Amino acid sequence: MKIKSILKELVVLTFVVFAFACSSDDGNGGDGDGGTAAVATGITVSGNVSSAFVGEAVTFGVVDNLGVDVTSSSALTLAGVVIANPYTFGVAGSYDVTATNGTFTSSTTITVNDLPVPTAITLTTDEDAFWFDEGSATFTVMDDLGNNVTGVVTYAAESGALTNPATFTSAGEYNAVATFTLPDNSTITSNTVKLIAAESTHTTKVMVEDYTGTWCGYCPRLATALDDTVAQNANVIPVAIHDDNEMLFPYANQMESTFGVNGFPTGKVNRTITWNESTSQPISYLSNRQNMGLAINSSINGNTITAEVKVHYDLKVGSANRIVIYLLENGLVYNQVNYYNGDSSSPWYQAGNPIVGFVHNHTAREVFTDVFGDVIPAADTDTGSTFTGNYTLTVPGSVQNTNKLELVAFVVGPDNKVLNVQKADLGENKDFD
Repeated sequence: MKIKSILKELVVLTFVVFAFACSSDDGNGGDGDGGTAAVATGITVSGNVSSAFVGEAVTFGVVDNLGVDVTSSSALTLAGVVIANPYTFGVAGSYDVTATNGTFTSSTTITVNDLPVPTAITLTTDEDAFWFDEGSATFTVMDDLGNNVTGVVTYAAESGALTNPATFTSAGEYNAVATFTLPDNSTITSNTVKLIAAESTHTTKVMVEDYTGTWCGYCPRLATALDDTVAQNANVIPVAIHDDNEMLFPYANQMESTFGVNGFPTGKVNRTITWNESTSQPISYLSNRQNMGLAINSSINGNTITAEVKVHYDLKVGSANRIVIYLLENGLVYNQVNYYNGDSSSPWYQAGNPIVGFVHNHTAREVFTDVFGDVIPAADTDTGSTFTGNYTLTVPGSVQNTNKLELVAFVVGPDNKVLNVQKADLGENKDFD
């Protein structure tokens, strides 16, 4: 009996060991969750350049065979002597720099040449305008002998010496120059490059378009969510796009097709982003800094509305912009189908179905421009530039009360996404903010 018991225990133990030893892998040679972690087997060192001039700093980088940057934990030596990183070579020649990380070593050869003796140098930059608090300009300097001498010149502007890349602690226009020191200690100064370190002066606002209709029983839900969002932050600007008989926006079907509106209600944030009906989603976009801001000044004379809309660019944009201007009307009263009449969790519970005398606000009536935007000339989108557009519109026959009209103007990019938006009542002079 004891032998049988022992044999049984051995069988069970063998099964357990086998089961754990044969656990499934991820098809990658056993390196799944239960596999062995990859181990580095070597390193590679390289310089940011393989050929430098005397006095030019060379920056070295070290990565292991897994692609991990291990520069900070590696030691660099030249002829057995530890060197700094970056390192500046003082004499022309060919040098082998060795990196050591644990038991791994790697070497790279740097060729160091004597300084050229040019008669002129040319300074260029990758960016001539950028946000002063987060942008930079990277310089390149070529001499008249065809040499890249970026690393052996000094840089300066009115603010003092500059690094490369150049950054600034305050907004403004700066005139940058490069200086090359010849072997006899005389100097050559480059051309001047104007840099604009721009400051953001405009508030970012967000537009939410509510695709709706009086026949849509679920539409009161989104209308309420939008009202709540606007109440929480006035920089969220609402627009109601009606597709119904009572307040039909003439371009509703065209917009629905373009922006993928397949059901009602649908909310679109900045025209192209489907709204999840939370207050947080549109408000989150208010923290995105935009390059431009808008101002609106309008008036009405008889049956003609005149509007001047300006777009000021703190910082140039790298793509085509278009401007769209809506005419909206508030206070329109029409019955609204309500599927939440029996839903005790809805603010529209027992409000009736339909809701009699439902007040519809921010209703799109017409556009002063093409509904997808008029092109803003490229010259007017440069840093510091202001586009001014003057528009007229005959009051649409659908408008019930001209005292309740408002204008919404916004700039869109090539992808139709709204970049920034402004709203003003008709007759109001709404300045940049």
